[in-house]
Amino acid sequence: MTSTYRAIAGLPLARVFAITLTIMCAPLAAQPAPYDSAKPLSRATLFAPGTISAGDYDSHVTFTPDGREIYFLKLAPNFSRWSIFVSRYKDGSWSQPEVAPFSGQYQDADPYITADGKHFYFISDRPVEAGGERQSHHDIWVMDKTDSDWSAPRHLPAPVNSDADSYYPIVLKNGTLYFGSERGDSRGLGDIYRAVPQKDGSYEVENLGPPVNSSAGEYEAFVTEDERSLMLAATRRPDSLGDYDLYLSHKQADGKWSEPVNLGPEINSPARELSPKLTPDGKYLIWMSCRVPALPAKPQRRTTAEVLKELRAPGNGLGDIYQIEVSAVPELRSPTK
Repeated sequence: MTSTYRAIAGLPLARVFAITLTIMCAPLAAQPAPYDSAKPLSRATLFAPGTISAGDYDSHVTFTPDGREIYFLKLAPNFSRWSIFVSRYKDGSWSQPEVAPFSGQYQDADPYITADGKHFYFISDRPVEAGGERQSHHDIWVMDKTDSDWSAPRHLPAPVNSDADSYYPIVLKNGTLYFGSERGDSRGLGDIYRAVPQKDGSYEVENLGPPVNSSAGEYEAFVTEDERSLMLAATRRPDSLGDYDLYLSHKQADGKWSEPVNLGPEINSPARELSPKLTPDGKYLIWMSCRVPALPAKPQRRTTAEVLKELRAPGNGLGDIYQIEVSAVPELRSPTK
């Protein structure tokens, strides 16, 4: 290193700084995340078909900050069974997904790893007290990152958890929690709530109110770290294209949220769309869709093996995971200030 710096002595300061920065950073160049596509993704594209999007009902993805570990949900088509699975990226491919060590016994769903990778939130009907019976509803739980894996799950206190179902926890770096719930003050089938942590460990919870919440059903919200943009999974809104659709709302100058805008037919379909998130680098939107590709106009007769392969593959009407570049979705571009 000494001989390198001696060789560049006498060059203009700006040039010396550029060379030095290149030397120092070259060994530390970050590897691209596994979700980073080598080609532009301007259309809705299946994520890891055959492994993560495998023909089961696959949904609700969350990544570790480096993108090399993925947790997601496998569930029954009628939503009667939920388990969280994990897969790790190694040697150029995703490992065969397995039930996560903390899941598989109770109804666990909606995993979310915080941006710093230190905390893992999810919902579950597991008993609050060890050895007790499972709950009749789903509460929010959290685990902390340890040297080996994740800590034992902890139950969040009231008023975050209540005697009603809670859904889709999203927690920002400042500790603010967004989640969906069907509690008594909901305006419709379900509403989005914001919970702010207090110094004593409690939370102050508020209903986001209109226009985010309506007389329809709002269940899942992904909020950016600056709390300026909110993506929403909702059902039965007047402009819905299908069962559940994804919407976008922006924080306005007066601090209020704008009227949610449908993300359009590239994202939404006549079927169900859920679990909107951005990848850790913010480059891609990733979500679940039950869309089915159009049938061919002139199909060929298929063998038994071909029919069964098609029925058990992504695009069979169960949940599949899709991604698209944020820059390809006009509604997701930053609003003009």
